[in-house]
Amino acid sequence: MKRILLSTLVIAVAFIVLPPMWYGIFPEEPLDLPAAGRRISVGGGLEVNAIERGSGWPIVLVHGSPGSAYDWKPTLEALAARGYHVLAYDRVGYGYSDGRQDEAYTVESSAGHLLALLEKAGLQDATIVGWSYGGLTAMAAALHDSSRIARLVLVGSGGYAENPPTLPPGVQGTMDLMLPWLALVPPAERSLQAAFSQQAFGSSSLPEWWLPQLAANFQRPGTRAAWEEEGATFTWDGPDPGPIDRPILVAHGSEDALVPLAVADWLHERSGNSELWVVEGGGHMLPVTHADSLVDRIVSFIEKRS
Repeated sequence: MKRILLSTLVIAVAFIVLPPMWYGIFPEEPLDLPAAGRRISVGGGLEVNAIERGSGWPIVLVHGSPGSAYDWKPTLEALAARGYHVLAYDRVGYGYSDGRQDEAYTVESSAGHLLALLEKAGLQDATIVGWSYGGLTAMAAALHDSSRIARLVLVGSGGYAENPPTLPPGVQGTMDLMLPWLALVPPAERSLQAAFSQQAFGSSSLPEWWLPQLAANFQRPGTRAAWEEEGATFTWDGPDPGPIDRPILVAHGSEDALVPLAVADWLHERSGNSELWVVEGGGHMLPVTHADSLVDRIVSFIEKRS
C-alpha cells in the first residue's frame, strides 16, 4: 500500500512540476494579435490601443473581461459599412493597451478611462456599446458624466442579479491555485480557454479566429493580471441605470450562460428610457454570433433615438 501511495505521489508531483519545466526550456512561438491601431492617452500616464473604421456619427465599442478590441471584428466592420465612425479599444490592461502599475482594475477605473478616451479622441454625441463587463463600464461612465454620450447599448451586460450564477463549492479555490500553473503550461491554458469559450458561445460555433486570438491576448503582458483583478472586484449589484438620462438599448441572448436574462430585465425595468431586445437562442457572444442582427438593431435604435 505504501508503495502504491508513494508511486501515486511521485506521478502527481511529476505532473505538476515537469510541464512548466518543459515549456520553460522549450517555449512555444508567441501568438500575435492583429495589427495595433493608434494610441490614445487616458490619463495617469496610460495609453490605450484604438482601432477605427468608417466615418460619420461616432460609436465606441467597449469589450468585456477578458477581451480586446479585436473581439468586435464582425460588428465593427458592419457598423462602419453602415456609415458610422466606429472606434473599438483595448481597455487598460488588455491587448496592446498599457497596464496599471497599481493593479486597481475596477468598473470605476474602467469608466474613467472611457470618459478620458472620449475627450482625448474629441468624440461628441457618441453611442457607447458595452458588452458584458463593458456594459458596466458604459453605465458607470454615463452616471459620472454623460456630456459626450448620446445613448447606450448594453449587450449581455452585467448588473443586479438576485440569484447570480455561482461556482460549485471549492471550484474557485481550486481555480486560484491552478491559474498560475496554467499560465506556465500553454496547452493546458488553451484547453481551459476553449471550455469557457464554448460555454459563452452556447449552441453557436466558435469562429476559427476566436481561440488563437484569445490565446494571443493572454500572452500580452497585462491581460492575465487585469482579468484576475476585475474578477476579484466584480459584484452583481449594479451599477443602477435608473439615474442615466440617455436612451438605453438592452440586448441579451435568451440562452446566455454567463449573465442571467433576469439581469437584462432588471436593467430595462430600472431605466426609464430603455428598450429590451431578447435574441432567442442567443448566448453571451452576440457581437460575434449575431453581428448582422445586432448591427441592424443598433442602427435602428440610433435613428429612432436621435
